[in-house]
Amino acid sequence: MSLRIAFFTDACLYQVNGVSRTVDRLLGFLEEQGCQTAVFAPIDPTQPLPGLQPRRKAYLYHGIPLPFYAECRLSMPLSPRFYAAFTGFKPDLVHLVTEYSMGLAGLYCACRFGVPVVSSYHTDISRYAAYYRLPFLSEATWRYLVWFHRQCRLNFYPSRSTGQMLAERGIPNLQFWGRGVDTTLFHPHKRDDLLRRRLGSGPLLLYVGRLAPEKNLDVAFAALEQVLHTYPEAKLILAGDGPLGPVIRRQPPAGVLPLGMLQGEELSRLYASCDLFVFPSTTETYGNVVLEAMASGLPVVASLSGGITENLRPGSNGLDFPPQRSQGMAAAICALLDNDLLRRQMSVAARRHAETRSWTNALTPVLEGYQSVALAKNPLQQAV
Repeated sequence: MSLRIAFFTDACLYQVNGVSRTVDRLLGFLEEQGCQTAVFAPIDPTQPLPGLQPRRKAYLYHGIPLPFYAECRLSMPLSPRFYAAFTGFKPDLVHLVTEYSMGLAGLYCACRFGVPVVSSYHTDISRYAAYYRLPFLSEATWRYLVWFHRQCRLNFYPSRSTGQMLAERGIPNLQFWGRGVDTTLFHPHKRDDLLRRRLGSGPLLLYVGRLAPEKNLDVAFAALEQVLHTYPEAKLILAGDGPLGPVIRRQPPAGVLPLGMLQGEELSRLYASCDLFVFPSTTETYGNVVLEAMASGLPVVASLSGGITENLRPGSNGLDFPPQRSQGMAAAICALLDNDLLRRQMSVAARRHAETRSWTNALTPVLEGYQSVALAKNPLQQAV
């Protein structure tokens, strides 16, 4: 069943983050299955426009950055031109990737023209409020999210723990949508000995992700300080950027080496050239980077919080530590650095686990969900 699917997202198409990369992978899969896709998204005028796939339409609108999450931009392009783009595409289905300005615009269009609508939950933004000294916004955010997702015929969630949280909040029509990893791009064979020597002579710990308060980087920095007592040549490599990026680059803590945003082959070589992946965040709905690290043969040191539980198997492909406890993180890191055999065994187990997480297996249920929803009568196709 070939479908025409309109996506609405507050994340710019070219950004390097979990939401954008996951949606891009979904779009590619759908196009391979013969579906037509269109993306309605904001544009960042300071960044170059991305190249688009031949069969992919994109409608881009100017927006302003969200105050504490600049990767998302607020744009509400409700206008005759906007409606014309929507009706001209003639979607069978609308997928609301995010719940804010573009998500609301997509929800309005879907309701106005009678198009079935589904959504996905990617970011635990209600928990971010506490990290930005706005805890009073948490419950208000949840009330809005519950209202928003109750309008949708399906609500995709990325991990079992996230699905349980949404169900407890009263969000209906839940369907699991897991994640996959490109095990060709991310592979232990991408190890680059020259790169490794440039980075340092001691143990190399790696963090990949947003440099932001909600990622608990202070826990990783405090853990590294303790690790340095035993391994003075150890380095914590940071790949990513965000609101804390300028501060960290200007005055990095001892042993911390920020490299900025990396992607593609450059990122895959970095993964494979390090010894351990460390991830202090407790706000992940999935944690794509954990799976990328495992595919690269890195044991993972992280807390069993949120979406991390989907992939971390303590004692098999990594070690866990109590959330936000730097001492526990340091102890887990040292336990693996002290034991080469255990680290090698976990490296093999991490790779084997990643090999079970294919994108085809992850994305096929999404298409099946679309098809089940789109079988309902679509008035727009008849009216336009």
